[in-house]
Amino acid sequence: MQLNILGMKRIVGIVLIASLIFIVGCKDDEDDKPQTQEKTKTDLATEGHWRVNGGTIEPSITIDIQGNVITVDDFWDLLAYQGGGTVQDCDKDNLMFLRADSTVLLDEGPTKCDMGDPQSEDGGLWFFVENETKLTFSSFPFDPTGAPQTLDIETLTATNLDLHMVYEFINPIDGDTTDHVIKLNYVNTK
Repeated sequence: MQLNILGMKRIVGIVLIASLIFIVGCKDDEDDKPQTQEKTKTDLATEGHWRVNGGTIEPSITIDIQGNVITVDDFWDLLAYQGGGTVQDCDKDNLMFLRADSTVLLDEGPTKCDMGDPQSEDGGLWFFVENETKLTFSSFPFDPTGAPQTLDIETLTATNLDLHMVYEFINPIDGDTTDHVIKLNYVNTK
């Protein structure tokens, strides 16, 4: 009988050891699964096909041209005013790509206003500043003068990029300058 009990204890011991090895092995398999990492701001910025969805100007810009008062409170209206014409739908579908090598690629989007224009062109450089709370452009793509700009980041997600900047408007009639905040909303069309 004693051998039988010893034999049973060995069998129970072997089963317990085998169970522990199995449990530890399963635990190791779970640790091998890739963990989902949160995307960095660089990932979010460079994975986007960014199109301006709209923009506002606060306070609005008021210009009095010989009694004809013009009020500009929309980003597209400002571009039209500065460009001396209108902004067409073919302008509003243009895309901006922020590349991982810090270059900006500007693309005409699905429709082109002038078939003679290139589909895409160099848009200068971009980079984060101030702890990734701002975006700096060597030549801001939506400034008709192509001046460098630093914009505050309000939102940066996989679907939206909201930026704002202080814009100094110089009145062409009297030369007075006023500061305005331009808020831009980009959407990722990817």
